[in-house]
Amino acid sequence: MDGRGSGAGGPEAFSFGQKLLPSMAQIMATKLLEAARNGNVDELKDLVSSNELILKEMTLEAAGHTLLHVACVAGHLDVVQELLKHMPKLAKKVNAGGFSPLHIAAAQGEVEIARELLRVGEDLCFVKGRERRIPLHYAVVNGELNVMKVLLSASPESVEETTAREETVLHLAVKNNWFDAVVVLVEHLKQHKKEQVIKRQDNKGNTVLRVAAAIQNFEMVNFMLFGSALEFGIVDVNALNKSGSTPLDVSSRSDQEIREILAQAGAKHGQSNLPSSEIVLVIGDQDNNERATSYQSVRKPAVENDQPPSLPPKDSTQGEKPLGDKRNDLLVVAVLIVTATFQAVIQPPNLKKVKTHTKNGFLAAYLSFEATTFCKNFTLFCFLTSNTLGFLLAVQMIIGLTEDLPSKYPLKLSTFSMVGTYLSCMYN
Repeated sequence: MDGRGSGAGGPEAFSFGQKLLPSMAQIMATKLLEAARNGNVDELKDLVSSNELILKEMTLEAAGHTLLHVACVAGHLDVVQELLKHMPKLAKKVNAGGFSPLHIAAAQGEVEIARELLRVGEDLCFVKGRERRIPLHYAVVNGELNVMKVLLSASPESVEETTAREETVLHLAVKNNWFDAVVVLVEHLKQHKKEQVIKRQDNKGNTVLRVAAAIQNFEMVNFMLFGSALEFGIVDVNALNKSGSTPLDVSSRSDQEIREILAQAGAKHGQSNLPSSEIVLVIGDQDNNERATSYQSVRKPAVENDQPPSLPPKDSTQGEKPLGDKRNDLLVVAVLIVTATFQAVIQPPNLKKVKTHTKNGFLAAYLSFEATTFCKNFTLFCFLTSNTLGFLLAVQMIIGLTEDLPSKYPLKLSTFSMVGTYLSCMYN
């Protein structure tokens, strides 16, 4: 009886234990989560000390979102320190949203938490989240200058990292209108001899200067061209993106100030651009024998001589249409001419015999001459000649204006077929 009772009681007790342990672990995990969220570091210590494996178990089940993420979101430095003391590897975990703990600290401007996390290793600066963004990218997007400086100091090379869209930190700073961030980043690039980052283009071929012109940020355009001590050859005001447009093409016509400073720097429209203007540092003398630096934009002369290069007039590009718009206008005009001339040859003028109401006088003589076969043939000849000349010239315009299109050969074939149809109609 006792044997049967103890035999039956063993499996039941074991079964009860299996059900109880997961429940207890879940309760402990909930308490740890609340302690991390509320910043209760003492309770956190007690819970972790009672079960050393609880942090590892929670990490395995949390799909990357750990207690350290929760503490960083809540901004509890002491909780972060305690968690890193027990499990430093938590700092490298990336959650489903693409955030590591350092991503969160950078985005929120938590300077001290960022410093604490970086003690685990400077390689945390290169942990990539969603769209290959590193913590520095999130600090820049949110304009957190102090965290930016901490990250740049920990890893100066991280400034060269780009996103999945091939955007640099400067692209992100300009897009989000963080002028102070742009200044800090440019100074960092100069200090570490990485000015070439300024010239990089994103996946659409846009430079930082083009982005600044597109969002009509005068302060940033002026800083890139005249306010930053960049060495010769760094900023190209006529850099083409993948659609063939320059910063001047995307600048708003309503913002004349931006267009004027771009023009002063030698900016041109689209494919008509001249040799680009670069930035040089000019040292000028001022009163009281004091030397001051000023930044001017000049164009490299085609022939080296003693004459200073001349700047283009300020209004040289004002009111000028982009090249693409001009081509579209010409295409519309050419198509209208082709349509009108083709219609004219299909339905030529009807040269009917004119009845005269007078028998004598100049009018009667003129009408008699107009009714002759010679006059009719000559009139028809003049009509067909001028109409055909207009038609062929318009066709030539269409062929020339569409020369760079990907489907130019089928277009040429259809155009020549139309010319053949025109000639057939003319001789019939």
